Amino acid sequence: MQRYILIDYNDASAETREVYDDFMRTTGESSVPIWMQSLGHSAPLARAYWERAKGTLFSGSLPLPLKEMIVFVVSARHGARYCSACHAQNVLSLDKTLSFDELHSFVTAGTERVLPPYYEQVVAFAEKVIADANQVTDEDFENLMDEGFSREEICEIIAVIDLASMFNIYTSALKLDLDPNYRAIL
Repeated sequence: MQRYILIDYNDASAETREVYDDFMRTTGESSVPIWMQSLGHSAPLARAYWERAKGTLFSGSLPLPLKEMIVFVVSARHGARYCSACHAQNVLSLDKTLSFDELHSFVTAGTERVLPPYYEQVVAFAEKVIADANQVTDEDFENLMDEGFSREEICEIIAVIDLASMFNIYTSALKLDLDPNYRAIL
């Protein structure tokens, strides 16, 4: 059963097209992804999801490749097929030192994690937050601070984890199909 309806750019209301246009302008994409088209029936809902994503991913002090890696890791751990594929694609386009096979092996059971050191501490923190945020300790914060992250940046990391979780629930409950340029990682 198809659980959603896609609203193409040409069929969208003027208000929804404004959200689509802002997405394409901000991301540099030439088309609107399936997740956004699935919200296109409601301009306020599309705007709310987009503004949250834009505010979390495209502002702040953390670099976008790190934020994309966080979203990828959270999505993969949640088993969110759409989001893990989308953000694997984004990570690979932003960080040319990583390969699809490395990201795939990262989420494959029984394989050793291979991540550049730059990502390792943040990924470990993200995994702990999604496992049980109540179990995050002062030592976890101190480890990130020892790596050079400020308290504000740690809050930004948590906001990215939360954003990913929200989108994971949305895309997984709808069982969104992958956009044509995404490769399934799960």
